[in-house]
Amino acid sequence: MNARLIGVLGAVLALSGCATQPGECDAGNRDAGLFTKVNCDAGGGYSAQIRENEMALAQSQQENAMFHQVYEDIAAQQAASRANVQAQQQSQAALNQSLSRLLGSLKARSGNKAQVQQQIAGLEQQLKAAQVAPVSAAHPAQMAAKQQELKALQKKVNQLQFSLGYE
Repeated sequence: MNARLIGVLGAVLALSGCATQPGECDAGNRDAGLFTKVNCDAGGGYSAQIRENEMALAQSQQENAMFHQVYEDIAAQQAASRANVQAQQQSQAALNQSLSRLLGSLKARSGNKAQVQQQIAGLEQQLKAAQVAPVSAAHPAQMAAKQQELKALQKKVNQLQFSLGYE
């Protein structure tokens, strides 16, 4: 009878172990019974859970790499924008300096010509306005306005040059 009882208990345990589904297997579950753990281990439930976690980890690592790439691209764009702004500021400073020198020289040479003095005054006023209102490369409307301003400045300088007899 003892053997019979052990056989019945073994059959009950084997059947109860078969009832465990792979989705019910959680290696972190400390309340699971010994037979549940044995069945999960033998039935591949823990292995399936490990594969799922490894796939989720690999996906998270890929997404993390994508985030890092986005951050690097943003930093590169910011550096390029700063370089653009610095280059623009340097060229604006060079333009302001050369125009100031030209206007100073012309003012000294043509002291009594009212029309030339008026053109020089207009150019100086435009130069001061350009120094007060810096342009941001991030604003296309400001960039377009700056281009128009530069065209107008070029036209005024051309008119001044023509009125002085230079070609």
